[in-house]
Amino acid sequence: MPDIKIVIGGNFGDEGKGLVTASFADRMMGTGRECLVVLTNGGPQRGHTVVRGEKRHVFSHFGSGTFAGADTYFPEEFIVNPMVFMKEYRELLALYPDIRRLLIAIHPRCRVTTPFEMFTNLILEESRGNNRHGSVGLGIWETVIGNGKRFGQMKDMTPEELWDYLNTDRRAQMEKRLSDNGLPGGLPGKWREVAGDPGLLHAYLEDFYAMGRIVQMADDTLLARYDQIIFENGQGLLLDRARIRTGYGHHTTPSNTGIKNAADILCRAFPGMAAAKGEADPRKLPGELSQAPGFDRPLDIEAVYVTRTYMTRHGAGRFDTECPADEIAPGLFDQTNLPNDSQGTIRYGRLNMPGLIRRAKRDFSYLENLLKGGEGSGVSASFSLALTHLNEYRCPGSRSSHIRYRSYAEDGSLALEDSFQNG
Repeated sequence: MPDIKIVIGGNFGDEGKGLVTASFADRMMGTGRECLVVLTNGGPQRGHTVVRGEKRHVFSHFGSGTFAGADTYFPEEFIVNPMVFMKEYRELLALYPDIRRLLIAIHPRCRVTTPFEMFTNLILEESRGNNRHGSVGLGIWETVIGNGKRFGQMKDMTPEELWDYLNTDRRAQMEKRLSDNGLPGGLPGKWREVAGDPGLLHAYLEDFYAMGRIVQMADDTLLARYDQIIFENGQGLLLDRARIRTGYGHHTTPSNTGIKNAADILCRAFPGMAAAKGEADPRKLPGELSQAPGFDRPLDIEAVYVTRTYMTRHGAGRFDTECPADEIAPGLFDQTNLPNDSQGTIRYGRLNMPGLIRRAKRDFSYLENLLKGGEGSGVSASFSLALTHLNEYRCPGSRSSHIRYRSYAEDGSLALEDSFQNG
């Protein structure tokens, strides 16, 4: 029975999803069976910190189970950036030479960020002055809006075609976006020289082809090869794309940060075994496929909603429980989220536990609805919460019998069981 974990941030991101993913990967790989980490949404703007002995790395393009020896898969919902990918690959190579032996798989329909989406992102943020959205400047929104060619399409181009695509199509899209946002007349002066440097495109193409030699093309049926799968989400539920309509304005992300992407990928991956024989439609839901020949692998799915014992937010935007850091813990310091020009200083707030539980249950209902009517399919789904940063602050009055959670030590071993207050 495949053991499937879906690791989801409960708040604004920075909850400890990397730690939880790494802990699961350590335990899974300890069974002697292979493990796959699926980067479920967003792109390399994620920063998931993992510490193993003297090794410390902030994962963005690779699964946080890498140090444990887990493989990584980029589904079509993930955005790749070849320059960021190669920079991180070289860093990991120095820390963990065995990365050469791991499978890094990519769906051919992954969106690809080019330098021009990054320039657009940075220029528009700069033009907003004090009204900045708090973007990290990696061009995630612009990549989605730009609707450029996918990874497989770019890989099939000749070098001449790819150069022309970047220098013509992507550059024109950048200029259009700037003009549409009140910046006509081309690039602002200080950006013109950088964006016009042909060396930049040469460097990008070098990294694109190097990435192409490292990754292997795959689709969602890859998941059926594994008995242990971890979906590692980026960002958190309060940054979900739907939040733009609920008072969170532009300070969100253009992806689904909850369970939806993982559930959809599972629907495509495992029913595909029956569909490959022409006996089922791969787009049907697990419940509808429960009687289909070939859908004979029961799935044990656990959705794990992660939170610190307090809340954080990086960048601008609504934060209802914000408070000074010293009210959480004296001398509180985040080694990963250092102050920077794009997002400023990390912000802190109290954890609203009832609110977290409500939005996590609301998010989990997407999977529950998919599984309705699927009795006998062998698909089971459970809901849990994971706390991190208990060494910094422990929620007062957190003992109750309503919701169970497990706390894991940094090495992945089970440390204790406790329970949350539900109200």
